[in-house]
Amino acid sequence: VKVTESTVTTGNDQHEYPAINCRKHIAYLTDFGAVGDGKTSNTKAFESAIRNLSQYANDGGALLVVPPGKWLTGSINLTSHFTLFLQKNAVILGSQ
Repeated sequence: VKVTESTVTTGNDQHEYPAINCRKHIAYLTDFGAVGDGKTSNTKAFESAIRNLSQYANDGGALLVVPPGKWLTGSINLTSHFTLFLQKNAVILGSQ
C-alpha cells in the first residue's frame, strides 16, 4: 500500500498529513487506464474503477486514489463504502 498525502488549508495555515488508510482495498485511477492530461476523457476509467471496487462494499470497502493531474470525466455515480481520495494537485474536470 502506498502512502498518500493531502493538504488542509485553514485560513492562512496549511498542513500536510498522510492519508488515513480508511478502506481495506485500495486502487489508483491509473490502474484503470486513466490519463491525467486534462484532455483525455477518463469517464470509462472512473466507471470501471467504481464498478470493480464496488464489489468490496461488504469486505471493508474501497479507496480510489486520484493522483496529481487533470482528470477529465463525464458524470459518474459513487457507491456506498467507497472513498474517492484526491492527492495533492489532483483536479477532476467535469464535462457534459
